[in-house]
Formats: sequence, C-alpha cells, structure tokens
Amino acid sequence: MGVEFGILGEVSAWADGRPINLGPARQRCVLAALLVDANHPVSLDQLTDRVWGDTPPQRAAGTLHSYLSRLRSILSPSALSPSALSPSALSPSALSPSALTPSALTPSALTPSGGIHRSAAGYLLRVREEAVDLHRFRALLARARASDDLEAARLYEVALGLWRGEPFAGLDTPWLAALRHTLQTEHLSARLDHHDVQLRLGRHAELLPELAVLADRHPLDERLVGQLILALYRNGRQAEALDRYERTRRRLADELGADPGPDLRRLHLRMLSAETTLAPRPVPVPRQLPPPPPSFAGRSRELAALDQIMAAPGDTVVISAIGGTGGVGKTWLALHWAHGNLPRFPDGQLYVNLRGFDPSDAPMPPETAVRGFLDALGVDAAAVPVGLEAQAALYRSLVAGKRMLIVLDNARDTDQVTPLLPGSPSCAVLVTSRRLLPGLITGHGARPIPLDAFDPEEARQAITGLLGEERTRAEPDAVADLLNRCGGLPLALGIVAARARMHPGFPLAVLAGQLREDSSRLDLLDAGEQTASLRAVFSWSYRALTPPAARLFRLMGSAFGTDLGGAAAASLAGLTGGEARVLLGELVRAHLVTENVSDRFTMHDLLRAYAAEQDLPARAFTTAPSEQRRAATCRLLDHYLHTAHAAALIINRSRQPLTLDEPEPGTSPENPADHDQAMEWFATEHPTLLAAVRHAADAGLGTRAWQIGWTLSDYLDRQGRWLDLFAAHSAALAVARRQADRFGEAQSHAGASRALIRLGRLDDARADLERAIALFTELGDRDGQTRAHLGLGFIHQKQDRPRAALEEFHQALTLHREAGNEAGAALFLNSIGYQLVLLGEYEEAIPYCQEALDLHAKLGYRHGQASAGDSLAYAYHHLGRFAEAGELYRRAVALFQEVGDRWHEADTTVHLGEMYDAAGDRAAALDTFRRALELLEQLNHPDADRLRARPAE
Repeated sequence: MGVEFGILGEVSAWADGRPINLGPARQRCVLAALLVDANHPVSLDQLTDRVWGDTPPQRAAGTLHSYLSRLRSILSPSALSPSALSPSALSPSALSPSALTPSALTPSALTPSGGIHRSAAGYLLRVREEAVDLHRFRALLARARASDDLEAARLYEVALGLWRGEPFAGLDTPWLAALRHTLQTEHLSARLDHHDVQLRLGRHAELLPELAVLADRHPLDERLVGQLILALYRNGRQAEALDRYERTRRRLADELGADPGPDLRRLHLRMLSAETTLAPRPVPVPRQLPPPPPSFAGRSRELAALDQIMAAPGDTVVISAIGGTGGVGKTWLALHWAHGNLPRFPDGQLYVNLRGFDPSDAPMPPETAVRGFLDALGVDAAAVPVGLEAQAALYRSLVAGKRMLIVLDNARDTDQVTPLLPGSPSCAVLVTSRRLLPGLITGHGARPIPLDAFDPEEARQAITGLLGEERTRAEPDAVADLLNRCGGLPLALGIVAARARMHPGFPLAVLAGQLREDSSRLDLLDAGEQTASLRAVFSWSYRALTPPAARLFRLMGSAFGTDLGGAAAASLAGLTGGEARVLLGELVRAHLVTENVSDRFTMHDLLRAYAAEQDLPARAFTTAPSEQRRAATCRLLDHYLHTAHAAALIINRSRQPLTLDEPEPGTSPENPADHDQAMEWFATEHPTLLAAVRHAADAGLGTRAWQIGWTLSDYLDRQGRWLDLFAAHSAALAVARRQADRFGEAQSHAGASRALIRLGRLDDARADLERAIALFTELGDRDGQTRAHLGLGFIHQKQDRPRAALEEFHQALTLHREAGNEAGAALFLNSIGYQLVLLGEYEEAIPYCQEALDLHAKLGYRHGQASAGDSLAYAYHHLGRFAEAGELYRRAVALFQEVGDRWHEADTTVHLGEMYDAAGDRAAALDTFRRALELLEQLNHPDADRLRARPAE
C-alpha cells in the first residue's frame, strides 16, 4: 500500500492517491509532530509541548495516548484497504506524478515495521522519509545544490511543486507557528536559489513576473531585489532597474537607517558601467544537422516506419537503427526525415559522423563525439570532466527532459554508439550503420530499418526527380541503361544525374554509352557488400573533371582528418587559395566533394577510397606517382605545422619558438592575427592536428609528429583536453625513439609529463621529466631544461616539498637569464615569488612577483600578467594591504577570463574571497566563494570539495 504524508499545506495523508481521514485538529497536530521528526523518537513532554504549548489539559498524557491509538488504527493495513478510503480528492502526487521521486511511489511508504511505535525515548513514526513531503523537499534541494544548472533547475521546480500552501494550514500552536515560520524561510530561500539558477540559464524573461510579485511582498530582501533588478536589466529595461535600486536604497535608509549591502551596490555599479559580464550566459540550441538532401525520392515505406517508431510512446529513448551498405542512402534518409520533423524537436538537434568505415582514418572514439556534443550544448571547454564516463553523464544531464533529436551517422558498432545515447525519454535517436548492430537492438530496444538499393520503380522516380520528367521521358532506353549501371544505388544515381545536369545538351544515350565503355572496371568496390557498378560511376565522373580538379580529388582521397579547410586544400595541392577554391567548386558541383559548412570540405568514404586508389600503378589513367603523393602529404603537414606554430606562440608568448625546416614548396600556411584568431583556429583544426600527429608518426615523419604535438600543448592544456595531449605526445615519442631523434624524444617526454601532471599521475610525470632533463642536458638545450625543471617544481609543490620546488625554480631562472630570455625569466620569477608566498615569506616574495608582473606587462602577455598579479596580490593580502591586494586580484580574474583559463580564474577568485574574509567583509567573501565554487564544480576539480567544506559563517 503506497502511503504518502503531507505537512506542506494541510496535514494530510493518502493511500494509493486517495485521502485518509486523519481525525480532528489535535490528532493531526500529533501526527505532524511525529512526521517532522520521522524515524526519530519524540518524548511525551515534547509531544505535549508541540500539541498544546504552555496550556496543556489536565489529562494531557491520557489524551495523547488516545490520539496515538487512533492514529495507529487509521494507519493500519486493514484501515487502508480501498473500501475504507474516500473516492475523491486525489493526493497532489496523483495529480502531478512528475513531482514525486520514483521511490515515493513504491508500494511501501511505511517501512515493513512501519507505523507508530513506543520506546523508552518516546514515540516515533517509522516511515520512509521520501514519503513525507517535507523530507522529500529537503532531499531534492540537496540534490539540486550539487547538480549542474540544467538539472538543478528541474529539481528545484519539482521540490517547490510539493508545496500546497501554508505548512500545517488550519492548525495553530506556538511550536507549529515557529516551525511554520522556519519552513517558510526555507521555501523562500529555495525559490531564490531557483531564481539564481534560472538567471544563469538566461531565463530572465520568463522569471520577471514572478520576481516582481515576490519583491513587492519582500521589499527589503536585498537578494530578491537584486534578482529583480538583474532580470529587468537583461530584459532591456535598464531605466526601471536603476529606478528599482534607488527606491530600495531610500526605503532601506528610511526604515532601517542602512545602506544597501555590498552585493546590491556592486550590481548597481556594474549596471552603471554597462559591464558585459552582466549579460546572460547564452543557452545554445544546437542545430547541427547537415543540409537536407537536395533531391530525395522513394523510401516511402522506410519513412512511414520512422514515423510510426518515433510516434510510439515509451519509457525509453526512441531509437531507430538505419542499416545498409555504403552509398545506399542511409544518411539521406535520416536527414530527410529529420528535416521534415524539426518542429518535434524544439530544443535542438545534434549530429555526428562517427566515421565507422572511413578508409583513411580510424572510427571516431566515443569520447571525441561526446566532447563535440558538450561543445555544441555550450559547456565551457575547461568545465568538461576527465574521462568518457563522466563526460557521458554530463551529456545525459544536459539533454535530460529536452525534446531533442540525436543523429549518430555511420556507426561502426554498438560500443561506439552506447555512450552517446541520452537517458531521457524526451529524446529521439537515429543511428545509421552498414552493420545490423544487434547489441543496440537487444540491449537498448532499437528498432531496425534495413535499407537496400532502390527497386526499379524507386530508382526511376529518383532519376526523374533529378533530371526532370521531360528529359527522362524522351529517352526511356537510355534511362533504363543508366539505371542498370547504377544498380539502384542512390549515391551512384546522384553522381550520374550531376554529370547529366552539367551537360544539359548531351543526349542521355551518349552518357549511358560512355558509362558502358568502362564495363571492364566494374569490379567490386566493397567486397561482400556492393556489386553495383560504383567504380564505373565514380570513374566516369572523375574522368569528366579537368586535370587540375582530378589531381586535387586524388590528393584529397589520402588526406588525413575528416575534412579540409580551403587553405589546407590549397597547400595539399601546392596551389594558391584562389586556384584551390575554383577546383573545390568544380568537385562540389560534380558531387564528388561536399561543403557541409562554409570553406570546410569532406568526401563520402567510398569516394575517398576510390580517390586514394587512383594512385595505384595498375590504373591506366593514373597521373600522380607516389612520390608526388608523399610531397603533397608533406605540404599538408607543413601547412598545419607552420600555422599551428605561429598560433601557439601567440597564445603563449613565453615559449621559445622551434627551429622549423622551411615548408615544402607550394605550402601556404595561415597567419592568425591575434590571440582570438589563434584560439579560433585551434578550436576548428585541433581534431585534424591530432590526426596529423598520428599520420606523421605512421608515415615515419617523426620530426613533424613531435613538432605538431608541441604546438598543441598550450591549447589542449587550457581546454582541459589532457587525454588528447597525452595521446599526441605518446605517438610522437614512439616514432622519435624508433628514429633515434633525441631532441624529439626529449620534447615528447616533456609534453607527455604536462598532461600527466594535470591528470594527477605525478610519479609517471616525474619519470618523463627526469628523462627529458637528461636528454636536454645531453643536447645542450637550456630552454628545454628550464621548462622541465618548472614541471618538476610543480610536482614538488603538489607533493608538499616547497624547498625542493624553490630550488627547481631558481635553477630554471638562472638558465633563462643566462640565455637572455625575458619571457621565460618572468615565468620563473613569478614561480619563485608564489612559492615564497606559500612558505609565508611575503616580504621576500614581493620583489620577485613585481619584477615578473613588470616583465609580462612589457611583453604584453596577458596570461603572465594575470599569474604574476595573483601572486603579488596574495603577498599583499597576507601582509594586510587589502586595498592593493583587491585591485590586483580583480584584475587577474578579468585577465584569466579574457584568455580562457578557467582553472586559474577559479583559483584567483578563491584568493579574492579569502582576502575579503581577512578584511572582515564576510558578505563579499561568501559571494566570492560562491562564484569560485561554481567555476570549480564546472571543472569537476577536487578543490571544489575543499571550498564546499568551508564554514558558512
């Protein structure tokens, strides 16, 4: 029997959703007194005080025993039979089941030995606490405060929905009145916490009416007024926001003789200065679907099946697995259905090509796909947790309750797909694959839709739609011949039609004859899957290209990565950017290359395989010998290496440039103009750069492998992509060892150690660094030695060996000064200064920190200025020079925000909060700690636990 209790409103109970008659008011007071302390004894004296206060009746104990006896009887199993219950007035949970946790709906809200019991300590009501709305409310609040904003917003809404009115409505004793006031305070606090979350999510417009009403009821609640002011400001009502502040200021002065607190004053100043950070954090609605197929025909049965599957209600995610051979139109079917059903998914659409059968690259790892989804959902790169399991959990939390479509295209197997499945029944998933994916069907309830080549009638409809009724009716025999050569494969039909459209004056019979002449080449392209004349179709389109476009097509077939930018394609072919754009346009028009987004070009994997094989000597029409192919690969690697090297030096000016070989003739690297352009370029190209490291290593081009890994280090580190960073340097290290490249080996050891330190693998990091130092020393590379010593210093810091860390930093500073490297010297000056601060030697630290700050300012290096400013502020702070410390801390936080270093932003914010605390401004300290905690929780950083454990007062 499912029993629920309510005290957040009238004191009530329900069995299976139907109300229980709990008797007179005093008897309900007794039940309330027990429910508040459910599963804990309440003494007879406490019960008497809670039910009557200071005026108990003469026979209070006897009366209590009578009430308790009746309540035992009311809550007995026989009394809770359906016939004993009223058929009306269903419980709140029955009216709103989403407001209850699943555990509250199980058939035993009372424990097996539940009910009212007597012990030496008093009376207690045994009941599962989640069956009591007050305890469920508090549990939901605790979960909300430990969750990300999207999940927290949902949990707060469920918790607040449990309130049916004034607690203990209709009952009045001194104890109940005092507790009612406490609970109403908890309720208001929860509403304000919910408001904060909604404001962070950008829901200021929908929140404004509620805030206005609530602020009128509580005009002196500064937190509430601040929320209203912020919502007004974000809704473009700045004048009203400023007026509301002024009215609140006057009222506080008139009624309390006080000024607004620091939080409200700070908000007022930020509005007056139109601070950009007041703008709401955008909550992106991802729209990742590629464009719909330009011409789509047939597939009526499959589309009807998709409609039926996606419309069926269920308790699990709706999944459809579309399977079929390459080129059969799986992706086109998925995209056509998706674009035709966009209104059903207002919260967005996610798409990823999992490259399950890409001939030139490995299938996409699930963690890469999940990471792409997190980026699309607006998760700050630095806030992404480490590890696939944690990332997948965050992804599922973000899409929970949303009406979204997830398209997982070209999957290799079930293991690749499983981490990408959402957990919310509101989402739908389309999976395409050349395989059946039985694990997805049996383990996740996927509904398979097998896809085969078009039948003759569908193929005829498709080519008619592509070429027009008039042209196909005029030459039925030629059309039949073309259809026969294409084998009903949609990809082949699309290429044939593209060729015909490019030559509208050609009779179709001529085109069919040309295709027929290539019959000697109609062998199997994908053994065991496809027997249609794909190679003939491909070769026919390929041979129709101009020679320069055909050459670019061949070269793109062996290019690493999933797509190419226009500038990279130009370097691949040794062309100017303008020449490459013309040829890429020709390939796009021939349907041999796709431009999914502006200036990013990709190829179907079957076309890629076909293009790559054109370099084989057995092909009579081959024009590019293998040495030319290798030169093209080197040009592409050099394009990425030289561009990434320039970008890496922009985002970290303290690094000494590598001595790079001149790029291959015909290479045209890009030149990012500033920090923002460099970061944007890395954001777009880092997957290809990681593929470039692997490709260079596999091709025996070890120098380029470790050099590209070197260029990636700062970007991947700041973005929290430490596993990618470690993988890149590990691949480079392996090839450097094979080729006895001592310098490459040293750099790869140093790069790998950087990732290992971040991942907490300090012993492994130390081993890498010690090997790097030995190699750099052997090679006479002082810059390498100093950077390795910096890493050792950080390890000493983390392992609480401050003097050893200081020794490493001094040794590195000496090496940098001897080399005349100002940027490096500034880095180590600050490291020494901060270590002295940690040792409590504040006066000794100041000259080091100040010199570091001055050098970084001279060099215009914002990240270095932020780090040195934080260290100097820390010294001033502990010397009691709070004004100087506060100014430096706030400037450092702003700089870390500008350069995208979230961890150091959080760390400096903690320092700022500690300074406010030391200065006696407890309110500012708590507000600052809250901001720091938000950042650390987003980063999934262990420091969050230490900050959370700080005393609240």
